[in-house]
Amino acid sequence: MNRFGHFGWVVLALALLAIAAASSVLSVPEPVGAAVLDRATFLSGDSPGEQVSLPHVVNPGAGKPTSVRYVVDIELPSASSDGTSSNAASLDDGPYLLIPLLNRRVSLEIAGETFYDSSFYTLWAGPTVSTTVLVRLPRRGLAPGSNRLTITVEAGRFISPVYLSRLYLGTDAQLSPSFKWRSFLEQMKVMSLAAQVLLAAGLILAFFFRPGDMLISWLAALEAVSITVAIAMFTGFQPGLREILPYVVALVPAYGLLCVAVALALLGRRPPRALQLLIVVATGIVLACAIVGTPFSRTIAAMVALFFLGVGVVTATIVIGWGALRQGNIDARFMLGPAILLTFFLARDGYITATLPDQPLNLLSSHIGLVYVAAMIAVLMRRMGSSFEQLDRSNETLAQRLAEREAELAVLARQEQVEASRLVREQERQRLTYDLHDGLSGHLASIIALSERAESKPIEAAAREALNDLRLVIYSLDLGTSDLPLALANFRERLIPQLQRLGVELDWSMANLPEVSGVTPGNALAVLRILQEAITNALRHGPARRIAIRGGVSGSVSGDGVAAIAIENDGRPFVAGDGGRGLENMRRRAAQLQAKLDVSAIEHGTRVTLLLPLRLADIED
Repeated sequence: MNRFGHFGWVVLALALLAIAAASSVLSVPEPVGAAVLDRATFLSGDSPGEQVSLPHVVNPGAGKPTSVRYVVDIELPSASSDGTSSNAASLDDGPYLLIPLLNRRVSLEIAGETFYDSSFYTLWAGPTVSTTVLVRLPRRGLAPGSNRLTITVEAGRFISPVYLSRLYLGTDAQLSPSFKWRSFLEQMKVMSLAAQVLLAAGLILAFFFRPGDMLISWLAALEAVSITVAIAMFTGFQPGLREILPYVVALVPAYGLLCVAVALALLGRRPPRALQLLIVVATGIVLACAIVGTPFSRTIAAMVALFFLGVGVVTATIVIGWGALRQGNIDARFMLGPAILLTFFLARDGYITATLPDQPLNLLSSHIGLVYVAAMIAVLMRRMGSSFEQLDRSNETLAQRLAEREAELAVLARQEQVEASRLVREQERQRLTYDLHDGLSGHLASIIALSERAESKPIEAAAREALNDLRLVIYSLDLGTSDLPLALANFRERLIPQLQRLGVELDWSMANLPEVSGVTPGNALAVLRILQEAITNALRHGPARRIAIRGGVSGSVSGDGVAAIAIENDGRPFVAGDGGRGLENMRRRAAQLQAKLDVSAIEHGTRVTLLLPLRLADIED
């Protein structure tokens, strides 16, 4: 692990310690200047009253009455002659009573008249939630001196203890700050419950879209149980829900064991069947005790529920810690903090419940569950983001491969099209070659033979020139893409007899000519026709007695070499402005080849230079 990893673990440990310490260190300030009422007479059933200290706890057990009463004596002095009183809570300024913590329905009465009943003012009454009461004492029934306040607290047949904090008597200004702080904290708890409901609904909805995802499936089951229990713990003491609360408590073991299943699913391990069976068995045991309904059976149900809840949460935390520390699972590392917090606050709430009334009844584990669920949703979002990123990469890879395959298919299609065209042209060339060789060539040979017998030299010369040109065309039809040297060699073989008859010396050298690709019948014929026209002009307008044809390399402006064929003759030097259609045809053919043609005078004759690109343009002539 690198130093950044160690730093992250240190930050996590400090954050956990800070949150855990804040729950014990931070507290709501007590009212300043108000009278503290911490003594009361406790009345339970027909038993004689006993003096108790507040806060006071009534633990569950067999034979307990459905309600208990606390009688508190309130001393109210009369106002002094100057309009002030010796006590902050006097008859003139209307005293207020603050009950900071109460976890049951309560009614208040003075002089036999009930002036407050919490069942009409609060919805949140359950085993894990406490309420704050601030009420103004009625002026009617109050008298200077001692007044008796009777507080009736509902006990019911519930396993959770009855808790009544110490009371405060004072003015509205003295009690309101503490009351507002406590009311704010109660609203935060309600907001926590609402957030858990929304998150649970989202997870359950996600299950219907991805029922095959193991983590989402177990999370949806956990949240379905969790939110049912949480709502019951918040509102279970309401009259309409009292009878079903014991049956909802039967789901508490399932919550603890489902935490283990979720922890295993988080690490990619399928929860064993034994765990699934244990969830059903534990739920069945608690449900059976709830159906029996005796105080003893309900005590057994509570003990079984708390046992499996504690064991399940602790085991889940151990599993997540093992995955984070030993396996290096990133999701387990992210969940380790919330899991430790949930375990800590469950232990804290158990300690508070066991040591009542030494500690105020302020249970927080159900609200830390919101952090746990929010962290799980963050894990799912991270996985979803990772899946989307992987999907994007896969799409990019597939798109790239598809583009490559399309390009390959396009190349193959073009090659197939070119090959098909080549085959068609080849067949047509063969047909044309045979037709020209067997037809027109034979007729020209006959004309030459007749002209020789008739001693008609002009006709014979014209026929021979036409036959040579025809043979040039026929030969060019049978060339390959790199056969320019072969075409030039064939041209040389046909040129030598012609020049010998005329007594013209030929100097031929193509050893330095570079390789030229892209040779087609059309551009090969264009090159040969340019050479033929240059030689014809040398013989006709020279008259030349010596012709030199050489091939080589010539540098271009861009620095790339080009093939150069130079035709020099010792005839009349070229004069700018001379030349007829022959020169125009040579320039036109050079332009078709994307080549350059230069005609210039030299010291003893004329030079024609043809500069060819190393890859010829595809033309048909």
